[in-house]
Amino acid sequence: MEKLIAMVICTILVVALVGCSTSKDGNYPATIMVNGTNFYSTNNAVAVEVDDSVIQYTTSYAENGVPKKDGEANFNKDTGTPYAILEDGMVVVLIDNEWIEFQSKVSRKVLV
Repeated sequence: MEKLIAMVICTILVVALVGCSTSKDGNYPATIMVNGTNFYSTNNAVAVEVDDSVIQYTTSYAENGVPKKDGEANFNKDTGTPYAILEDGMVVVLIDNEWIEFQSKVSRKVLV
């Protein structure tokens, strides 16, 4: 009986330890850092004309999922993805031939 109780306690401890592990599965929202702020994809395509003079390109990939410097993104390992800051402050990124709106957490809270 003591062996059974010891096995049950050990099983509970193992399950508890496995449940406490952190997930590193890479499921982060599409994010780009612009002017020191992270902007997150709204998944909304916007019909805008972007002047070539304001287009910038991603410069690096955020290996840990969270961009830490301007021009860094976590949604495309290939650098050079076009993005722009429009006159009204909207950030858009060209994904699959569509300009997708990205918003900071601050502007998302205001809209909610």
